[in-house]
Amino acid sequence: MRLRVLSPLFEESYVNRSPVRALLVAAVAAGLVVVPPAAAGAAPPLKLAAEVYVSPTGNDSAPGTAQAPVRTLARAQALARQATRTAPGRPVNVIVRGGTYRLDRTLTFGAEDSGTASGPVAYRAAPGEKVVLKGGRQVTAPWRVHSGAIQVADVGTGLDFDELFLNGKRQPLARYPDFDPAAKILGGYAADAISPQRVARWKNPTTALVRGLHQGEWGGNSFKVTGLNADGTPKLAWVGDNNRGSGLHGTYRMVENVFEELTAPGEWFYDKAAGKLYVQPPAGVDLAKATVETAELRELVRVEGASAAAPVRNLSFTGFTFTQTHRTLFSAPYEKLQLGDWAIARTGAVHLKNTAGVAVRDSLFDQVGGNGVFLDGYASRSEVTGSEFSHSGASDIAVIGSPDAVREPSTWDNMRRTITDTTPGPKSENYPRDIRIADNYLHDNGQFEKQTSGVQISMSRRVTVSGNTVHDGPRACIDINDGTWGGHLIEDNSLFNCVKETSDHGPINAWGRDRFWPLSADDATKKAYAKLDAMETTVIRHNRIWHDSHWAIDLDDGSSNYLVENNLLLNGGVKLREGFHRTVRNNVFVNSGAHFHVWYADSGDTVEKNLFVTDDPYDLIQVDTAKSKPFVNDNLFWNKGSSVADVNDAWRAKGLDTRSLVADPKFVGSSPYTDLKKLDFTVQADSPALGLGFKNFPMTGFGKAGTPAPPPLAWRTAPAPDTQDAFQEQLLGAGATRIYSDEIKSSVGLTDYNGLYLAEVPDSSQAYQQGLRASDVVREANGTQVTDRASFWSVYAKTAPGAQVKLKVWRNQAAVDLTVQRPTSGEQFNNTSGVVYTGGGWDWKNPSRGGSGGWLNDVHATQTHGESFEFAFNGTAIDMITQTNTDEGEVDLYLDGVFVTTIDNRSATREHQKTVFSKAGLAPGVHTLKGVMKSGGYLLVDAFKVK
Repeated sequence: MRLRVLSPLFEESYVNRSPVRALLVAAVAAGLVVVPPAAAGAAPPLKLAAEVYVSPTGNDSAPGTAQAPVRTLARAQALARQATRTAPGRPVNVIVRGGTYRLDRTLTFGAEDSGTASGPVAYRAAPGEKVVLKGGRQVTAPWRVHSGAIQVADVGTGLDFDELFLNGKRQPLARYPDFDPAAKILGGYAADAISPQRVARWKNPTTALVRGLHQGEWGGNSFKVTGLNADGTPKLAWVGDNNRGSGLHGTYRMVENVFEELTAPGEWFYDKAAGKLYVQPPAGVDLAKATVETAELRELVRVEGASAAAPVRNLSFTGFTFTQTHRTLFSAPYEKLQLGDWAIARTGAVHLKNTAGVAVRDSLFDQVGGNGVFLDGYASRSEVTGSEFSHSGASDIAVIGSPDAVREPSTWDNMRRTITDTTPGPKSENYPRDIRIADNYLHDNGQFEKQTSGVQISMSRRVTVSGNTVHDGPRACIDINDGTWGGHLIEDNSLFNCVKETSDHGPINAWGRDRFWPLSADDATKKAYAKLDAMETTVIRHNRIWHDSHWAIDLDDGSSNYLVENNLLLNGGVKLREGFHRTVRNNVFVNSGAHFHVWYADSGDTVEKNLFVTDDPYDLIQVDTAKSKPFVNDNLFWNKGSSVADVNDAWRAKGLDTRSLVADPKFVGSSPYTDLKKLDFTVQADSPALGLGFKNFPMTGFGKAGTPAPPPLAWRTAPAPDTQDAFQEQLLGAGATRIYSDEIKSSVGLTDYNGLYLAEVPDSSQAYQQGLRASDVVREANGTQVTDRASFWSVYAKTAPGAQVKLKVWRNQAAVDLTVQRPTSGEQFNNTSGVVYTGGGWDWKNPSRGGSGGWLNDVHATQTHGESFEFAFNGTAIDMITQTNTDEGEVDLYLDGVFVTTIDNRSATREHQKTVFSKAGLAPGVHTLKGVMKSGGYLLVDAFKVK
């Protein structure tokens, strides 16, 4: 018989197939086949992989062959370890046959499970077979009727589970209000969820768990009920699931795990002390025939090396379904992630810590209770690819380094205003780098936690997130929590329907609250330090993002060193706030624009060669382009042939958009104004955009193939800029408004709309000289909370001239105490500044509606006789200033409730800002001037001067 020699290039995948491999091994053993040694300089001969087979019908006493598999994964792991010891460097494949594997403890992998580059260790589902790993038990106890529709089973005391599955589907814990799949937030919410009246119905309040949104809707906040206060309200113990405080939203809240709230089909409750499981089955479900399962393990697989120097290497998991894990929300400690808004539990259904070359591929994470995959601390060349994550309790994939790798970190509890360590980069090796997250389908995350995302990145470097489809989550699709240490590549993703339950966030969200951001330093110093942590440029390119709010890419609070290019942005734009070195180039903005918020001096930012299809391309808040010096040019704007806001002579006079055009971009195919499902925004060869330097980019290749497309466009128009809410009245020479938009609320970092917002504070104003600054928000005046304009002026105007007003001011996302002094020389108050109007006929007039010529180009007017105004002030003299004309008439005036005189505001011609009443010699203190319309066609109110 002739000997047959195998070529070193013989395909390993063929060699390792069974039964081919079995025959080949037998031939080698018999001497019929020879595997030659490698020639010098040639590739080494391929080593036959060792194979271990496991099956739910196997036997742990068996050898683990295809014909005699073992039964448990733990036994298969022991055989795989034996194989790596006896033949180091040989590939090891653990082939897992189809079926369900219930784990009573986490399957843990360490250094002894490592493979090598040429001999990796792989755990994989058998081809074409479904392998399911579950973290709970099946309930087999008999069911009986408890009362009404509720059934009960004796399952044993002291079990630890907070998820229940019927026929593979997660069921809601007994809750109030009842779960509503159509409810956008929390599956339903109620302001009275933990009211004393509600709590009084509960026999044992200490089982209750409270889930709600953060008071600013910045994620979630959750609490355990530990008892009752004297007034019947519950005592709440915060679990720490937010990095911006424990404030619980007053409306967006619910309660669960209360027996008395077991009132709807599908709900359940486990009495841990009595060992009884109560279920109200859904319609048509027979519990005696159904598969009823608990979720008890938080982690199904944990891979952990000893340290960054001794990681687990070259290990992979392919083709598994991971499901039914314990929620982390009320069972795991939370860690605040630097200065981001996020707090996170360092755990996941698959937890990888101190790893190199470890991969999770082609798997399904189905209804896990917390995070899906967690890459923790040191990780290098690890990947999560080709997988689906569905209805995770928290985030799908989290890539999180260790705080000990960060130099001089700040926290919200301890802001560093100075630093001494200016060494760039990480301090230790305990962080992920060169990670690949690709070709995954991630949807419906954050079922329990609301500070979650499809992909979460913090304290990491060079993470590639490519070709994923991410949709439907309460917060970001992809979140970059901090700038440490940059170099990420976010490309070819399809993102939509994120930020569904929260606010002030983007589908791609980033913060750069790194060493430079909290410093008490000038902008030049901050710029010099901006790349200490954001060392490498993060690139966001060729993504298709649909968002139903302001910014689809939110580069917030110091995010620096970014390139944003070739993205298709539908319904949401790009925000740049408080950072340096951002370039926004060659993007298509449809029904969206660029938001410039709180720009530093000499920002180094560039916005060029973009295509804006909108009526309002720019939104500026606290931006002085002369100081920030952005390069903004060569952009094309189109508003269906109508005018475009912002891009005018005044804008161009600042050196911005001097070469930009307003013109039809000439898209291929249909118009986005008529075809709301349009997804191809390629421009034709004769498009004026191409002449400006715009380059077409592929309108395909977004997301994972075969996954859903984003919703249609929803056209909106810019809000009118001249509403009373946006109107600036005068406070010591500063321009003051209320917080009238989400953009302003976001820019100042507040959780509500309360306060008097200082939009402009000129350097020459008394406000500036007394310490007030632009973008300050006055939150209290002399101990009184400022909720709107009137609540401020009712305090300020009643303070004596020359007296001090103690203010609490919100500045740079922190509270500051400040004292200002009212001038003794006299002050003029506008018709909007604390004046009370009685009657339904009063109308505020801006310049376009008859207010032009007034003191601040506005007035209040009524045409209804008997209607009145009233102004309370502190002073010894007052002048009433208004407009007179032929259509005005008599006004009865009262001081401190006593009739004084009737004035006549008629005149032969219109006269603006005329003093129609003066009264001096008043006793020092607070007085009230009231006017009642007596005759004529109009009564107008413009201003009051107090001396």
